[in-house]
Amino acid sequence: MELFVEPRVTRSWEAFCAEAPPFSIALDGYVNGPPDFSAEGPHANFDHHARVDRLSTRSTCMQVLMAVTMGLFDAFEVDGEPTANIFINDPDQDTCLAVWVLRNHEQCEGMKIHQPLARLLIGEDILDCTGGAYPVQSDSHPMREQAWIFEPYFDARAAGLLPTMDASGMGSIVHQVGERIDAYVRGEGQMIDLDTRYEEVGGGLGWKLIVEQGPHARTALFSAGVRAYVAIRDNGDATWTYTLGKMSPYVRFPIDAIYNALNEAEGLLESENGWGGSNTIGGSPREGGSRLSPSDLERIINKLLVPTG
Repeated sequence: MELFVEPRVTRSWEAFCAEAPPFSIALDGYVNGPPDFSAEGPHANFDHHARVDRLSTRSTCMQVLMAVTMGLFDAFEVDGEPTANIFINDPDQDTCLAVWVLRNHEQCEGMKIHQPLARLLIGEDILDCTGGAYPVQSDSHPMREQAWIFEPYFDARAAGLLPTMDASGMGSIVHQVGERIDAYVRGEGQMIDLDTRYEEVGGGLGWKLIVEQGPHARTALFSAGVRAYVAIRDNGDATWTYTLGKMSPYVRFPIDAIYNALNEAEGLLESENGWGGSNTIGGSPREGGSRLSPSDLERIINKLLVPTG
């Protein structure tokens, strides 16, 4: 199976079906749209970011696991051989694990719920579909195992490399994480402590503006009772990468209205590369980030939250 890495690129479902070769699978935000399948091609999209109820949709890796288990490679096969061109635009935990499941589908089709691989997939599914909001014990063995498995991605994110990382760099992360998943499945995995540090730098009614100093900051954030947040990453070139999140759809933080207001402020209302995401977590444009400063963003959001009447 061939992996195609196109950093920060997003396509519509229609463009993906028209332009990607037959037997192509898009993962985790490469296609800006909900999960989909077309027998013509065939083409498939596994995602939980755009125009979905995130808690109900599940993570990309869990969608892929279910598809593999329920006969994905009946459609994606050539002369009896499983075949897929895999397209990604980011090497995060969910993406890396989804790629691994596709490439190691034989190990997943007969997987038992008590096996370590099942524990890894279920744990990642719960954390990713909640954007890290699910209450977990940060010092537990499963969490410390996951922290080690995905350490190559966390290190790159902490170093600020992802906004400008090329395809080779992202492919290397997928490869390194894949090797660690292999080791974990063989019983040779390791454990590291979670870094949950964050700095609160602003916010408003019912939300916090933060800088994530550790890759597991959201675990501590939600444990501290915060239910909605915006995380800032300075790209160092007068642009910023932002992540907006809330614990569930029931939290009063109007994330869809915020996407619209921020797109309007940046002139991106009609752009495929704009602010957006699911009903619980999303963020700034994948390509190029945002030119809104943290103070401008804070002002726009708080204006929306002012009670009317």
